[in-house]
Amino acid sequence: MDKISIVKMEFEGHTGCFDFEKNDGQKFIVSLDLFLDRIKGCYSDDLADTVDYSKIYNIAKAVVNGDKGNLIESLAQKISDAVLGSDERIEKVIVTVSKPEAPVKGIFETMEVTIERRRKEFVILSLGSNLGDREANISAAEEALKALPGVEGYRCSSIYETEPVGLEEQPYFLNTCVGFYTDIGPFELLDRIHVIENDLLRTRDIHWGPRTIDIDIIFYGDRVIMKPELTVPHPRWHLRSFVTVPLREIKNVGPEHPDDKEVSLYRKR
Repeated sequence: MDKISIVKMEFEGHTGCFDFEKNDGQKFIVSLDLFLDRIKGCYSDDLADTVDYSKIYNIAKAVVNGDKGNLIESLAQKISDAVLGSDERIEKVIVTVSKPEAPVKGIFETMEVTIERRRKEFVILSLGSNLGDREANISAAEEALKALPGVEGYRCSSIYETEPVGLEEQPYFLNTCVGFYTDIGPFELLDRIHVIENDLLRTRDIHWGPRTIDIDIIFYGDRVIMKPELTVPHPRWHLRSFVTVPLREIKNVGPEHPDDKEVSLYRKR
């Protein structure tokens, strides 16, 4: 990614735990690193093809001037939300907020916090279980996904009972799809999914075999990823009715599979 830095902007603010900080105000220093996927302005030399520095400066200034919260951690989060919301080309921002006049006894140059935030993207996952208490397995996996940091706008489909695919001599599956916004990167999300599967005693002894839980990333925003460990969109999602049917409850996407009508509805949430 390309990076734009706006360093050591000085603003008057009222963020602090004490009344005198909120009333009297003090100096805050803010630095921003903005990450974009190949800035077009590098080639066009056109202002419209890059981030408007003045706009970003004024956004940060407005947030700092208007905040009367307690923590600079919270102030940094508000700045990151405002900056990411101002220009869809900004994929990631690193915000540093310094408070050189913090009311702390001792010798120091400044009190400072740095956070890194990505633009939230809508992720769709497919969940399946055919061992043990299938409903309990799916519920436990969903609760673990909801508990991931930064997950917003969580939604889920109905649960469907479906015939196994690939290896037919095994119990029927329960399947569902879930979707949510997250700023967890795709490979980190995959790692977290593996932790959830391991916690629910998922084993991978037999390809397409029975499992307590199976969680697949179907879509990660509009990204296309082709790596040995992760392919997004999932290469076979459109061929599997146990994905296409619940998926349409999350997002109206994809063709109707010829076997869709043969999928029996297990229950509605």
